[in-house]
Parts: sequence; structure tokens; C-alpha cells
Amino acid sequence: MKKYFIILITVPFYAFSQNLTADPNNLDNSIEDVKIEESPNYLGINITPLMSGVINTRNNHNIKLSVLYKRNFGYKNLRLSLNYLTEGSSPLYDYNVPVQSNDTSIWFRYFNENYKYTDFRIGFEELRGYSDTRVHIGIDAILGYGSQYSNYFHSILSIDSNSNYRAIIASNDQLANAIGERVNNYFVTGIDISFGLDWVMNELFIMTFQITPQFNYYLFLNQEYKTDPYEEYVESNDYADFKLGYFDINLVYRF
Repeated sequence: MKKYFIILITVPFYAFSQNLTADPNNLDNSIEDVKIEESPNYLGINITPLMSGVINTRNNHNIKLSVLYKRNFGYKNLRLSLNYLTEGSSPLYDYNVPVQSNDTSIWFRYFNENYKYTDFRIGFEELRGYSDTRVHIGIDAILGYGSQYSNYFHSILSIDSNSNYRAIIASNDQLANAIGERVNNYFVTGIDISFGLDWVMNELFIMTFQITPQFNYYLFLNQEYKTDPYEEYVESNDYADFKLGYFDINLVYRF
């Protein structure tokens, strides 16, 4: 699996390097025949967290903070970025299951997971159109480091005088006061593919809107912390993950 993944990352970047190399026998396909922009350097930030914070202040998950640099080579941009990703305002729990009951009460176990990691990405993008708007498709290799946080806790729902279940506090109940926690650290690898639209605002600024599906393979490094009184956690291991896409809005300065 790891061998094929390395090959998957390497091949697109080899192809890009070949396209940037001028072939003296075929100058029509060389980079010398493509007009490089007068301001070939791009420096940008991802303003999506700011926009989503204004639009939705309560359920703001999957935050992605990014600083990026691009270098134009005509119809291609070489790009680098540093990213910090986290699950923002994580909900109280992801799901729950009943674990115990009697005639008047039900004990529920609630589970929650969230993550944060920092990664570095290097890749390229193909550009089409050079008017006020243009489209691009790109690919990046991803390398980073991150941590995954898991926990579970319990709550008691009891029938009240109106025959409705309501949460109660039982300070002496052993199960209700039991919690589980785990922190795992991972080396992050992966690739992403972006589909974007560039809005050329003026000679200095571009606003980029793009969807970025990404595939990650997490290599387990160590377990920083674990408490598991009810043995809910299985052994930690490497795993793969696919995210359909982050919606990125990048404000880019050209110079």
C-alpha cells in the first residue's frame, strides 16, 4: 500500500518537471513559447475561516488556515502552502449508544473524535483563460504531523412525572462519572486535487474559489495518552481517510 502511494504522488510531479524543460528539438512545446506573467509571484491566504465565521457562528467545523506561494510559468503555476487544519467548534458528541437500563432510567455512552494537524504541500496547477476570470485544476503532495483526540463519557436519562426522559445528575453513580480519553499522534501523507476559479480583481489581487478533495494516509507514531475504563478503544494503527473537499477562498497578492 505504501509503495503504491509513493508512486501515485511521484508520477504527476515528474510529468510537471518534464513540461517545464525546454526541448531544443520541439520549441513549440517548451516553456519559452509560453508567456510568463509580468507579476509571476503570488502570495495568498485562505480567508474561508473568516467568511464561514461571519455566515455561520455555531456549526463551524473543519477549519483550514493556509498561507500559500505560487510561481507562474505561463499556463502553469508551481505552488507551495503551509496549512493548519482542525475541527473547529466540535459538537458535544458524534454519536451515542445505550449501555445500561432499568425500569425508570437509561445510561448512554457518548463518543466524540476530533483532530488537528499541520502540513506542507507542494504541487502545480494548470490555468485556462487569461481574462477577468479563469479556471484551474491542480494537484499537491501532502506531508505533515497531526494528533487525533478521542473521548467518551456517560449520561443518565430518567423518566420524570410527565413520562418524559430527562438528563439527571447522579454524583455517586460510577458509570455516569466514568470517562475515556485517548490522544494519538500521526505522520500525515497524502495528495489533494483542486478545482478552482480565479477572479482577477485588478493588477495586484486575485480572489480564488476552489474545491479541494484530499486523500490522506496517516502513519501511527505513538500514543500520547490513554484512559479506557470500559475497553472501547481498539489498537491504534495506520489508516487512510478521504475528504470530499474543503471549500477554499484565497485572497492572492501578485508581485
